[in-house]
Amino acid sequence: MHGFIRSAVILVGAIAVAAGLASCAGAAEKVIDHTADSVTLAPGEALVIDFGEVNSSVGEDWEITQEPDAAVLGRGEERSRYLGEDGMTGAPSEVTYRFAPAGEGTTVIEFEYRFRGEIPEDPEDQKTAKIEVTVK
Repeated sequence: MHGFIRSAVILVGAIAVAAGLASCAGAAEKVIDHTADSVTLAPGEALVIDFGEVNSSVGEDWEITQEPDAAVLGRGEERSRYLGEDGMTGAPSEVTYRFAPAGEGTTVIEFEYRFRGEIPEDPEDQKTAKIEVTVK
């Protein structure tokens, strides 16, 4: 019985170490600014596009207007980190979009800045991002 318990403890310890290593390994990511024109990724490397501070509480948003080719990159996942203090409203968030790799090739992703769901009327406030992504 003592040998069985010792084996079980060793097995549990090995599983814990393996799980810890797997969580540290995580998928490789390349972070670029939304103003970049192009980027090259290694196979298996995810793309993260940084839009900086966006204040959705006043109606700011970046919308995907052209999805990437699904054979090259998966659908974008918006991520945000609120910059205000707990209980505070109206502060901006740091916004990124993450695209998981799907295969080799070249594709284009396009975004458009929106204010309260619309393209701003003032041409100076109209912003787009068009990024050519190559995975090789």
